[in-house]
Amino acid sequence: MTKFILTFLIIIFFCSFSYATSIKQQIRDDGKVIDLNQSLLRWQPLWEATNNSAVKVTFDLKYGLHSKQAFDLYEPINSSQKSFPIIVFLHGGSFVAGDKSIYKNVGYHFAKLGITSIIMTYRLAPKYKWPSGTIDVANQLKWIRDNPQQIKNGDTSKVFLFGHSAGAQHAASYVFQEKFQIKNDGVIGAILASGSVYDTDVLNQKADPQYYDYFGHDNKLYPVRSVLNSLDGRKIPIFVSYAEYDKDNFQYQANSLVNSLYLRDKEMPKVRKIINHNHLSEVFHFNTGPSVFSNDIMSFIKSTLKIK
Repeated sequence: MTKFILTFLIIIFFCSFSYATSIKQQIRDDGKVIDLNQSLLRWQPLWEATNNSAVKVTFDLKYGLHSKQAFDLYEPINSSQKSFPIIVFLHGGSFVAGDKSIYKNVGYHFAKLGITSIIMTYRLAPKYKWPSGTIDVANQLKWIRDNPQQIKNGDTSKVFLFGHSAGAQHAASYVFQEKFQIKNDGVIGAILASGSVYDTDVLNQKADPQYYDYFGHDNKLYPVRSVLNSLDGRKIPIFVSYAEYDKDNFQYQANSLVNSLYLRDKEMPKVRKIINHNHLSEVFHFNTGPSVFSNDIMSFIKSTLKIK
């Protein structure tokens, strides 16, 4: 019986390995195409095959009155560690789409690594325009600050913002544009993955039409809405990433932010090009197996905690 089980597990392992290898080739073949439905079809089987029993999840908590002002809480269990840092993850969706329910894999993945994880949703354009996303980040952080008893093992003084795509834009806006920040927010670092409009000058060209749904069409306002024009404010450790098969604008935005931070600090922030991944797989691959990007994030978190 034991031999049968071992054989079965070996077959499952090689099937999973083969499937993951197939996904990598598909990503290469697709190049810079962003196809949410196709990506979900690829990654869903791997997500569903993962054992998440080491994580406690509380769904549909609220940090505001709007239906989109909600989050899911992923907490490590069965650990001797008494206090965990917190990641707050903001999804992408070109400012007009996206939901926390699509990114459960991110919550499970980092909770298994000893990080209390919050996967949040925020109000969307075109109804809710700039700076609604940034304000929702502030509202989420206010909830964390004011409700530590509901995050029993999370250290609310050690919060890392982790944004992807439009979510990275909102996270960066909160980190750098001080007028939106709340007191004692606990934020000590930020991971900004493939942000879309750090440099709002891209809006003066032919940008993604959905970007205008959030930032508007008045180009006189673009400079004050640019993250790059607000870097003189708060200074915390920043990790900037982009995917090998990201569209050109995402790569441009990442490099623009990195260059601007270098000019500010006279040293490079942590930066990574995520090899063998596209815009969506950059985060969809979490909780499906080994991840170089995850290792980099954990290294960034640990080095930041040592500084603190």
